[in-house]
Order: sequence, then structure tokens, then C-alpha cells
Amino acid sequence: MENSSVFLIHKDRPVLFEDFNKTVKAHAGYIKSRNITKIVIAGDDTYTFLVNLFACIYLNIPVQLIPDKTKLKYAEGVFIDDVYDCEESTEENIDENYVIEFLTSGSTAVPKVVKKSIKNLTDEAETIAKTFDFSNTSQFVTTSSLAHLFGFTFCFMLPFVLEKPINTSRILFPESIKNKNSVLISTPSFLSKIAKYDILPCEIPSLIISAGAKFNDFEYFENLTKVIEIYGSTETGIIGHKETSNSNFILFDNVVINENKIQSPFIYEQERELDDIIEVTESGIKVLSRKDRVVKIQEKRVSLSETEKIINDSEFIKESFTLQIGEKLACVAVLNNTGINEFIKKGKLGFTKGLKKDLKPKTDIIPQKWKFLDSIPKNKMGKIDTDYIKNLFENKLSLPLVVERNSEGIKLIFHRDSNFFKGHFPDYPIVPGVVQLYYASFFINRVFGLNIDSGQLKKIKFSNIMKPDENVILALQETNNSILYKYFYEDTIYSTGQFPKENIFRSEND
Repeated sequence: MENSSVFLIHKDRPVLFEDFNKTVKAHAGYIKSRNITKIVIAGDDTYTFLVNLFACIYLNIPVQLIPDKTKLKYAEGVFIDDVYDCEESTEENIDENYVIEFLTSGSTAVPKVVKKSIKNLTDEAETIAKTFDFSNTSQFVTTSSLAHLFGFTFCFMLPFVLEKPINTSRILFPESIKNKNSVLISTPSFLSKIAKYDILPCEIPSLIISAGAKFNDFEYFENLTKVIEIYGSTETGIIGHKETSNSNFILFDNVVINENKIQSPFIYEQERELDDIIEVTESGIKVLSRKDRVVKIQEKRVSLSETEKIINDSEFIKESFTLQIGEKLACVAVLNNTGINEFIKKGKLGFTKGLKKDLKPKTDIIPQKWKFLDSIPKNKMGKIDTDYIKNLFENKLSLPLVVERNSEGIKLIFHRDSNFFKGHFPDYPIVPGVVQLYYASFFINRVFGLNIDSGQLKKIKFSNIMKPDENVILALQETNNSILYKYFYEDTIYSTGQFPKENIFRSEND
């Protein structure tokens, strides 16, 4: 990139590459003075991330990228989360064989290191630049962390090669997109929310690039602007692309697939076994299923994808996700309206027993553990959050049934089979206050991406007794200093309170 080129839009101001480079070299001097042998960088703040990344490259110090600070426990190296000015500086030196380590969990909850060389990443960006037209692009904006390979490739390497500005402000809301002719690098979950609630940006991006977007969301956006869907993974890099929702993926140049093995200049090892089962046709490639979704339970091989198809055929289920926990199969399921009514009628025990009975003739192994939610939990990248789901099953407290979400709040039922009713006034069961507080914080996490850390709650008031199987609405309101909660239904208020913001922090799922 030319020194006089605008490299970043930081805090709404243009930053020339020359000025950015001066900051990097001074920061590199600080790192050099500490004699660090390996550095860990989180993707929480784009500007800090890029300064640290360039400093590591110039110094030829190994670097490991983590999506955010919650993954620090899996990382190896000295964590640096700031930019320092130092009288000592370093020279600019970029070795195309320099290796960057990406920490990724893929479709599992077990983090693993994936290596990419500068040459792998540059070849990939140059291929994308040649494939599509970015001549009218004003800047790149993203909902993704640059520590994820998708964000790194499309909202750092690609604009760097094109010499187009990168906006360091992460897009959290559609209203934040205000610039004409911007390219939006988006996670599927962000696109789904826009399509679901029909809340459009102030300026529609001239191009949206995503990976893993749902078919209906793709259809919604291709009626508004140009959309590109990318097929690939952290391990393989980019593989294919498509620009219409109903077409197959077209292979990028220099990508070769032979007997489910892939070869490309974007792979550090040059060749890898594909994690997906695909079908190659004259019109492109079609992704059929994932290989890694086959597990062994009770000495039998079980396809999780096939099991989900069988579960989803139930008259009560809208969608599901299955996973292995220990020696048992577990399932998170979203009920349709018929399922919700049946659940309310029979209770969880009776409903689950009937569901298992219906599934038994259709599959050898049926889930023994069940959780019923109103949506399948996703992380920032729009992937199913297996870590979060496993934690749900490790938590022994019964979940309330979410009947619906509307402008008033979250309509809940604490069903009569909930384990917290056992021994708690058996002749007159009530929902304990501690349970109400727990699920207020639980849904604050789900709605706002905020976790309760510690500290004293404020203004807690229990006004009326809450009984099992009653309709209850949980209203949540975010203010400058607190999250307010209220359990109520019609004119009856059950409890209220607030969680001070100094006692909460952003989670990975916001």
C-alpha cells in the first residue's frame, strides 16, 4: 500500500498508511524492548489489533489471533491489548513466509490452531480482487472480528490489496452503515436480524459479502443490492462463491477438488481433506453435509445431520440441533405453535416422553437429553454455539418455556415439571425468587449479550407470588447505567429489579 493512501477510517477520521506505519514502528520498538517470543492478539478493537499485527510481522515474532478475550485461556503467548509509544523503533520488514496462527473452534467446541502464511493470505486476497468488481467501493465495513479468518481476509487483506479504506468501527446495528458505496462484510446472524425485522441501513451497501447466510436471507438482500456468498473454512480458505441464492458455488481460480480433497495456494499445507460432503456438477459445487457430524454412541455410528432431519419432521418441531454429551445424544429443539401447545398441555416430562416414543421407530439412537428454546444459540459469526449449548446441559436448572417474544417482552411459562419446584412448598409450589433473578440475568445475556459478573443487585422487589404454568412476561430495558427487569402479566407485577452496568460485561455472543 502507498504511504499516501488512506488505510483506515478510525473514529470517523482518515488515517494515512504512512501515519499508521509510524505508530506501528514505535509500538514494535516497545515489544522489542520486552524480548517477547510470542504474542497473542484479540480482535475486540480493530485499530489495536492491526497495530499489534503489523508490529509482530515487522519483528518476525510469532503471533496467535483470538476472536476476543474470552478465548485467552486457550491461547499461547504474551497477550498485548494496547498500543504503546516507544523512542526505540524498528524497520519495516515483511517476509511472505511469515506464519499467522488463527485460533478457531470450527463446528466443535475444541479450539485448534490453523496456520496461514502471508503468501497464502495475499494470494487469496488478490484472487478475490480479480474475481469481483470493487472499483466504486468507498470503504469496507464489517460486523466480524478481524481475528476470524473471514473478517481478516475480506475486511483487512482484501481492502489492503485494493488500497481501499477499512473502517475500524465494528458494525453492531444497521443504522451504523451510513456511507455510500460501502462493502459490508457480514456474519449470517446480522443479516438474519435485518431480514427478520426489516430494519434497513441508512445507506444500503453497494455489496454484501457473507458466508453461511440462510437461503431466505440471501433472497431478501439480493432484491436490495448485490450479494456474494462465500464457501470455505478457516482450514481451507476460500473455495467457491455464488451471487444468486438458487445457484451452486463456482470454484475460485486455482482451487482444485479431487475425491473430496482440496488443493489451493490458500492452504498452508497445500492440500486438505474437505470437512464437507459435496457434489460436483457442471454448474458448480453443492454442499450436501458435514463429515465431522458423525459420532459413535452405544457402539453405533450416528449421523447428527440425519437425526436432526428426523426430529424436524415431527409435527411439533420447528428446528433442532443435536450433539454428543458424554455417552448420550442431546438435542436443543425449537417448538412450533403446535409443539408449544402440546408442551403446555402435557408438561415437559409428558411431552418429551411422547416425542421419544414417536422418534423411536425412525432411528436407532434418540436423544436422551432435551432442552427447548425459542432459537438455536449462535455466536458472533452466526455459527451454532456448541460451547453455549453444552453449558446449558451442564446447568441442571430447568429452563422456562419461551412462548413468544413481542414488544412487551419475553412471554414465559415456568412449567410444573421444573426441578426447582421439588421440595419447595410441595402443596403450594411457587417460583423461587432466586430462580426469577437467575433467569432475568440469563435472558439479559441472550438479549443484550451481557453477562452478570458480580456485585450487589439494586431495588429488588417481589410483589406477588408466581405459580407454575402461569403466563409471565419478562420485560428488559437497557438504560445508561443499568438493565431493568420486570416479571408481570396483564395488571399483575410479580417482581422488579435492576442490574447495575458496572457489574456486567459484554459476552462473546452479543
